[in-house]
Amino acid sequence: MTGVGIPDETVDTHPLTLETADGLRLSARWRPALTPTATASVVVVHGFSASQDEPGVRALADDLAAAGYHVLTYDARGHGSSEGWCAVGSTEHMDVAGAVATAHGKGLPVVLVGVSMGGVAVAGYLAEAGRDDLGVWGAVLVSTPARWQMRVSAVGLLTALLTRTRPGRWVASRHLRVRIAPRWRVGRPIESLVEQIDTPIAVVHGTGDRLLHHEHGQRLHASAAGPSRLELVEGTGHGINDSSRQATVGAVSWVLSCARAVPVPALADAPTTTPSR
Repeated sequence: MTGVGIPDETVDTHPLTLETADGLRLSARWRPALTPTATASVVVVHGFSASQDEPGVRALADDLAAAGYHVLTYDARGHGSSEGWCAVGSTEHMDVAGAVATAHGKGLPVVLVGVSMGGVAVAGYLAEAGRDDLGVWGAVLVSTPARWQMRVSAVGLLTALLTRTRPGRWVASRHLRVRIAPRWRVGRPIESLVEQIDTPIAVVHGTGDRLLHHEHGQRLHASAAGPSRLELVEGTGHGINDSSRQATVGAVSWVLSCARAVPVPALADAPTTTPSR
């Protein structure tokens, strides 16, 4: 898995192409840190039906760059300008692997940030790759399911129709620019993947998430094999917004601090609660 053309830090953003182990080419973008010295490279993995150009993803990337991190974003398989078919998290870990290979080229610690389906991909990658693969120091899972079970709601029903029915997949392709594989399969429960990961994991989840109850975040936190932190963002919904962005940037800092600590300090079990704005 290779990445093509990491740019010089003097360029604000730079398009590049990621290559996956199964031969796909993914559209990506590199943002150098906005500080004189970068402390880490952060890979942001967007959620279902999003892209690297979604306003929330772009705003998160800008915030991370301002905090002193190089940032790599990309369109997951089947999304936006990338090749392939979306498998709703079951094969997207190969996309993460291609992104890590590119981010690792800077020689800095790598932190993964996965949002919703992107969190599934990140957990799948880390469970398969092991602790020391290409300098990944840990991950932040935002609005990520612990199990393949959504809330009974209009949002949950719409998501099921889009991913599991032929008319829904047609609508997703035509209006959301997401090409969903007809025979995608449900993988292992994500909490069982997290049980295999001993790098630091921070979990960020909104208490107002209409798609995934915040119990999902609590279960992921409880399942982690290594150091884990749970931040419940009071009142906020699914995915990226102003409050969850702030929590996510702070979670990246925690992952790096925790990974640098020798030995890793004991963490309190009680979650942190951040009021929404």
